[in-house]
Amino acid sequence: MFKLPEGMERVWLMRARGMREVDIAETLGISRQAVNKALKDARVKLFEAFFSIAETFSWDVVRVNAEKGFSVFMGKVLGKRVRVYAFYLPGKGIKAFFGEDVPDYILQHAVEVGIIEKPEKEGLIKALES
Repeated sequence: MFKLPEGMERVWLMRARGMREVDIAETLGISRQAVNKALKDARVKLFEAFFSIAETFSWDVVRVNAEKGFSVFMGKVLGKRVRVYAFYLPGKGIKAFFGEDVPDYILQHAVEVGIIEKPEKEGLIKALES
């Protein structure tokens, strides 16, 4: 299972929640440069992970947002061509779903990192597709 290193994950999550780099640095007692490097490395690792998934399953990449930790793919699942949505969840790695069947934990995560304001599947799908 793909997971960001613990410290990098903490910095990435704080930024995904909307904290500024300088505030993250102050909160964690590290330099702003260390925060910037951790964020850059996290984005690279997330991009690589999402593109690896696309390559593994022969899916087309529609969108990748490493800052918020999600990707949208188009591919075949169970013989049907569908949209596949993948999220990086701290402590759990990458989780995906397809179609309109959005798990509640994904909705809660999307609210937590500011992708949507309310845990509503229609709003999430719209936000991911825009």
